[in-house]
Amino acid sequence: MKNEVAVIGVGQPAFTRDCGMSIRELCFEAYREAVAGLNITPKDIDASIICSAPEYDKQRTPAALISEYLGLTPAPTFYIESVCSSSTSGTRVAYSMIKSGIHDVIVVLGFQKMSEVSSKQAAEVMGRGDDTMFSSPFGTTMPAGHALYARAHMQKYGTTEQQLAKIRVKNSYYGSLNPKAAFRKPQSIEDVMTSDPICSPLKRRTINTATEI
Repeated sequence: MKNEVAVIGVGQPAFTRDCGMSIRELCFEAYREAVAGLNITPKDIDASIICSAPEYDKQRTPAALISEYLGLTPAPTFYIESVCSSSTSGTRVAYSMIKSGIHDVIVVLGFQKMSEVSSKQAAEVMGRGDDTMFSSPFGTTMPAGHALYARAHMQKYGTTEQQLAKIRVKNSYYGSLNPKAAFRKPQSIEDVMTSDPICSPLKRRTINTATEI
């Protein structure tokens, strides 16, 4: 357990609904940017971890497909799915594998393309990310489900709507610095607090909306 672990490259494609690219092409764009300028070839990469939540596109086994498209075969590839934290989980697993000496160089690649299904279908898939027995059958879409958690947090810890707004302001600031971000318009606390409610206490500008581009 003496191996040092480092992130040596990062990359991402532009986030646009009308990108016209398949999931493998999106992943390649991110991979190409991550390895640009590095003295590394696919032969140096001895494993890959593909991270995503399923059912937003028609590809049932994305890990093998993407690994092959990136030229990483025959190195092993793994698929990790933990909904919104999939890429974080993949990074933790990659760190553990390198630290333990199982692998030396690992590509961790997270993707999600939701524009291949309708908004109604996407909402239904997201709803099933929650409990399919006690939650999603009652219509807990992502805004509604997160609003319930927000209310519970506010009741237990005294969290305020202004504090929630600060999170959105922080996110919009960093988005404004990223030319590839989908939402690049900075927001103020007043912008968030005066926007229309979606699912109380979440407002339109608490949640990213296309009108902000």
